[in-house]
Amino acid sequence: MVGLVVRRIVIFLFLGITLITLEITTEESLLSNLPSYEDVLASLQEKREQEQKIIDEINNTDGVISEREFQEQEYEKLFDHSVRHTFVIEFTRSEFNGLIDDMESYNEMFGSYKSNNYRRVDVTYIADEEVQTFREVGFRSKGNVYSRRLPIADNGKAREIHFMLKFNETFDYFEGSPTYQELKTREVFNLEQLLFKWNNQFDASYSNEIYSYEMFQKIGVVVPEASYTEVRIVIDGVVEMVSFYNVFEQYDEEFVRKHLQEVPTKEVGDLYKAAWSANFDVITDPSIIGVRDWENNYRPLYGKETNQDDINYDNLIEFTYGLNLYDLEQRKAFLETHFNIDSFLRATAMNVLLGNPDDYRGNTNNFYFYIDENDYLTFIPFDYDNSMGAGWNGFPAFIDFTLGNDIYEWGTFDFSPGIPLIDNIFDYEEYKIIYENYLMEFINDGTYSVESYNELYDVAYRLYGDLFQMSNNKDIFINAKIDKVTSDVAYYRSLRNN
Repeated sequence: MVGLVVRRIVIFLFLGITLITLEITTEESLLSNLPSYEDVLASLQEKREQEQKIIDEINNTDGVISEREFQEQEYEKLFDHSVRHTFVIEFTRSEFNGLIDDMESYNEMFGSYKSNNYRRVDVTYIADEEVQTFREVGFRSKGNVYSRRLPIADNGKAREIHFMLKFNETFDYFEGSPTYQELKTREVFNLEQLLFKWNNQFDASYSNEIYSYEMFQKIGVVVPEASYTEVRIVIDGVVEMVSFYNVFEQYDEEFVRKHLQEVPTKEVGDLYKAAWSANFDVITDPSIIGVRDWENNYRPLYGKETNQDDINYDNLIEFTYGLNLYDLEQRKAFLETHFNIDSFLRATAMNVLLGNPDDYRGNTNNFYFYIDENDYLTFIPFDYDNSMGAGWNGFPAFIDFTLGNDIYEWGTFDFSPGIPLIDNIFDYEEYKIIYENYLMEFINDGTYSVESYNELYDVAYRLYGDLFQMSNNKDIFINAKIDKVTSDVAYYRSLRNN
């Protein structure tokens, strides 16, 4: 307070001396224009405001970094299992009916509900006590011909479906308009899209797929992040559905930058989604490669997800030729320079432990792959709701949810087109040994264990068990799987050592 008084005295002395000087040297008296005490304080306040404005502008200059850091923190939080997540999806009745009409019209034309047309929703995200709302988000159904269904139950109320949220959907806004630009460049959680899957395989723990993805991450295999969330569907202000979902990062350019580039760049390589029977046999028909066009029901076996304007598929075609070379030395030399063999062997071993009959090896299904700028291919697992003794049991090729299948004599369907990624790699004894070693490593170090499953489940149960009925008996499957794999590995090692 003393300092403030002294500063005020100095200010008035300076003003007084200045005015006396001006009074002497000018014809017009300035004393009559002497500013009042209130004027001086107003001037000081204006100066402080100007200084604060400069500070704000400096902070805003760093806003790009701050916003990026904020988005990255939100991304980490979204996939933090210790945080309770809730998504409230708000439809107008007309938009919800429009979603149904889209799917029914598509079914009439093509025999499935696989319409990918986005409808407008508002989304409120609640993370513990934090609340955020996002307007005009795209919503569409997700899934294959078996898992897609209409989002309305027999009683006329909303029901669970797999769905996608797209935060940068532009709807019918004019390109170049302010709203278009705002939506086109919007990211939420440092993402452009999120995939939500309901428990259509009736896994009592609600944890199989999340556990599967965690296992892949722990062993160094690239997969999306995943977590749990409560989902509420609200139509015209009325809550029509409350359910427990798994939420996943989507496979897209952002996924590539986060997980497949050491230094993220604007340009990315070629990400593909493989449809059923895309098995990496030699590609002689280029028409099975392309960009999906859902409006015309065109879904190629190898669907390009990035760089869709580039119709050059030589890197993929050449990979299939190299993979299927008859000369073992030439094939091995090709694979070691063009294929992430170690990651694939890790993924193959973990898939055996997880017991998924619906992957590449079991059903030539459910995987992505990425070819970088050096034509190096990385295999990426996908879709593990059929795992850990829940969902499809794999009959008739698989026995007791894979528990009765050998680590080499894995299930094979009569209609299977062949699995050269497995067969042509297991032509080499050294890769078989690595595969067996990974199976035992993941068991012996506790990565795959009853304890690791229970740890994940217990966190989810504490957060959501009060609202959703959950139970966990995975110890039966896990212990049986460990016993079977351990026995198989011991058997093949004994053959090799004799």
